[in-house]
Amino acid sequence: MRLTAMRLSAFGLATSAAMLLTSVQAFAATIVFDDFNDNQLTVDQPYPGSTNSNSIAFGAGTRTLTAENTTNGGNPTAGTTLEAVGGSLSFSNNDKATGSGTVTYTNVGDISSGANPFFFFDVGVFDNVANFLATAVDTFGNVSMYEEVLSAGFDPTLFFSQFDGMADFNNLSTLSFMIDTTNVPRFGPVPRVDGSLNSISISAVPLPAGGLLLLAGLGGLAALRRRARV
Repeated sequence: MRLTAMRLSAFGLATSAAMLLTSVQAFAATIVFDDFNDNQLTVDQPYPGSTNSNSIAFGAGTRTLTAENTTNGGNPTAGTTLEAVGGSLSFSNNDKATGSGTVTYTNVGDISSGANPFFFFDVGVFDNVANFLATAVDTFGNVSMYEEVLSAGFDPTLFFSQFDGMADFNNLSTLSFMIDTTNVPRFGPVPRVDGSLNSISISAVPLPAGGLLLLAGLGGLAALRRRARV
């Protein structure tokens, strides 16, 4: 009778632990890195070779938007625009135009937290193809890069582990994301591209539910065995 009570107590402990851990694991740690509520605009008119940029304070550093118009197909009014307004970052190449837009953050610091962290890009619209380049530089000058050709329906997650290079994400100096339609691999110059982001977040992958339940179950069995020997 006493042993039965002990077993029930151990089972209750294991069950409670499993329920608690299961509820915790369902929520990955997520931090909104930029919600683009700070308005900012940069436009580069069709003069190949020129670049326009605009910087504002962001956290302990700055956020800089850079636009470069590369080709315009003879349209004197078409250009490349990068704009943050009303909770959205928008990139646009007007009719017959190609170019690039880059958002760069300085004095970034430590953004690596949890197991297998990743960026999540909350995409608003994206209507064509473009080249995407992410670059991280730590305070020692080590560089890590990731490059991909984006098309409609692309995966909005980018794991830190997908970067090539030696940058320390615990101690970043600068972080930049560029979209470029000047010469997209397999497509060449791609005019008239529009895209937008609602936010950039950083998340971490939690331990799977099965693993947590296993740990909780093993803990309960260990407690039962210890008590049974008394």
